[in-house]
Amino acid sequence: MDTLSLHTLVYLAFCWAVGSILWARVVGRLLGADPASGGSGNPGARNAGRLFGAGAFISVFAGDAMKGAAAVLAGLYLGHPEWLVAAGGSLAVLGHVFPLSGGRGGKGVSAWIGAALAFSPPAFTGFAVGIAASLLPLRSVTLAMPGGFAAWTAALWFSGILPSS
Repeated sequence: MDTLSLHTLVYLAFCWAVGSILWARVVGRLLGADPASGGSGNPGARNAGRLFGAGAFISVFAGDAMKGAAAVLAGLYLGHPEWLVAAGGSLAVLGHVFPLSGGRGGKGVSAWIGAALAFSPPAFTGFAVGIAASLLPLRSVTLAMPGGFAAWTAALWFSGILPSS
């Protein structure tokens, strides 16, 4: 498949556009408030939970994770090579951080989790184990993320998804 085809460019634009849907803003509008006006001002699941409660956290996390997964699953459905599917997932995350509408985006963690889980469920298990192992001594999910990313990368390498040379 020609990787520079119109078909490919439409797929990548779709990924960025889907990633630009900020579920904290959607949920906030449904609840009558803008998450950018309170808490940390971040349009993500943690701030939505802080402002609107656990139900909002779960809704925003799920919506943001699904957009990352949607980008990856669309690429797999269309038969794109793994590197292009990974690029599509990355663009969904970038869409969350730098939304097409402009303005402040989120950190992209939930979108990344959805994309990573859809890309390789076994490697995602490595991410979860890495987070858990890092969380024990660090006691902070934010600080434990690099351990999770390292374990996820190692799991991709050991599974053969990332080439060894």
